[in-house]
Amino acid sequence: LDIEFIGGIEISAQFKPGTMHILGYFLDPHSKTLQETLAGLQNARGERNPEIIRKLRACGIDITYEEVIQASGGGQIGRPHFAKVLVEKKAVRSYEEAFEKFLKKGAAAYVDKRRLSPEDAVKTIAGAGGVAVVAHPKQLRISYDDAGRIFDKLKAFGLGGVEAYHSSHNKTEIKNFRHLAEMLDLTVTGGSDFHGESKKYAELGFLAEGKALEYEVVEALRLLE
Repeated sequence: LDIEFIGGIEISAQFKPGTMHILGYFLDPHSKTLQETLAGLQNARGERNPEIIRKLRACGIDITYEEVIQASGGGQIGRPHFAKVLVEKKAVRSYEEAFEKFLKKGAAAYVDKRRLSPEDAVKTIAGAGGVAVVAHPKQLRISYDDAGRIFDKLKAFGLGGVEAYHSSHNKTEIKNFRHLAEMLDLTVTGGSDFHGESKKYAELGFLAEGKALEYEVVEALRLLE
């Protein structure tokens, strides 16, 4: 079918006041250190999920963990799967309402999860032969100057790029994050952050304002391997 696949990952890192996700491209999925790190994070998430169920039931919602497992198709379970069940049960009208009312940070059924530090997330990806990239930097919720300082710090641990193009970024944000990346000699990347039905605004393969990601980004990342 002439389709190219790139090994990748997205790791949540400890960060305030917003959220930080670190993307990894071209990594070796068989890396022992990577597998051990992910196993620890998955085990912690396995302990978190039943607590979310407990909180949802305390809110008066008739939901079971088995229903969420079924919604996940047997894969790794995350909050979008809880949202899917809540929509199916008509406890909420949409994925957005599920997160706003129950699943987002500070909401009624939110349970925090174990996260790596930003430095450890970058080192884990780099250690597996991958290229680490800060995802959707808008969600850091900090000034551009502070973002630049953080990117520069993480560059020393192996950070290779910044996702300046993102489906949630406006023109000004794209321009500013591009400037930061280029100033620090980091590769400018992009992503639609497509999540299926849970993100109505994100179209597979397209960025802000319908812009398609150019293949040159892949070639630039490959040079950093």
